[in-house]
Amino acid sequence: AERMSITESEEYMTKAERAELQGLLKVRDNFEEQYDPKTFTKEHLEFKAMHNDAFIQLSKYCEDARKQSEPVKVFFLDGPDGGTASALIQKGGFDPDQCFVANRHESSCDSLRISGGGLLPDENVVLATASEALTISEPIFVDGLSGSSAVGECDANIAPLTGEDGAFSRVDFAAYYFDGCGGFVPHIVGMLSAALLRRNSDDVASGPIAVGYSLLGGNKDVVGKELAISRALTIIAQRRGMRMVHVLDDPSRYEISPDIQKIGGSNDGTFTTWLLLQPED
Repeated sequence: AERMSITESEEYMTKAERAELQGLLKVRDNFEEQYDPKTFTKEHLEFKAMHNDAFIQLSKYCEDARKQSEPVKVFFLDGPDGGTASALIQKGGFDPDQCFVANRHESSCDSLRISGGGLLPDENVVLATASEALTISEPIFVDGLSGSSAVGECDANIAPLTGEDGAFSRVDFAAYYFDGCGGFVPHIVGMLSAALLRRNSDDVASGPIAVGYSLLGGNKDVVGKELAISRALTIIAQRRGMRMVHVLDDPSRYEISPDIQKIGGSNDGTFTTWLLLQPED
């Protein structure tokens, strides 16, 4: 799970959520990399491959819609095997310079970097959580944004952890894939906020932005969690003068396989979905 600022969290979490967050933060610095692709089942690998394909197609959709002279940049979470990086570069035809990764484990960062035998430029891999890598130094106040299931009950102050810009806070990304982020909704909302709310002034995007995220831990409360995240992302989209689209309601529109599933992996323990922020006409 990703780390948010305590100030942001404390204001809208329930007592149980607050206790869970404190526990996660307490063990964070001692946590060792648990990602081991050698333990994945065939079903899990197929599920991940299908969603890597969705990431590729949505990134290209955003690139085509933006009509920029430069290729778009994408941000994602990846393990030491570089599975998503490999899919983007080898299957999707992306240049490594387009790909940016945050990982909170030094050994994984080393494996992902060219200097350690990986595929990505050293400067494109940062030792940090997604929120730390993406957050700007100026706090952002957003009306009606909450990380709990009761989105809209209060406002959120999106504040950085260190008072400094994250390594990728000024990079304009067209697509994000937050894979393997646990099942704690406030953490995921914190990542989305860090990624998509970059400044206090109106921030109208020049083109669409794709967002994918995963929830781990099986089907428990997954409907409520998806609803809470969708509501939060709707508020973020409105703040940027955009609207949110559920991509998997019509995957063929974006050249994504109609066979794609939201729930899959080992014992159907992973939920993954894709959303698109589109500028209002």
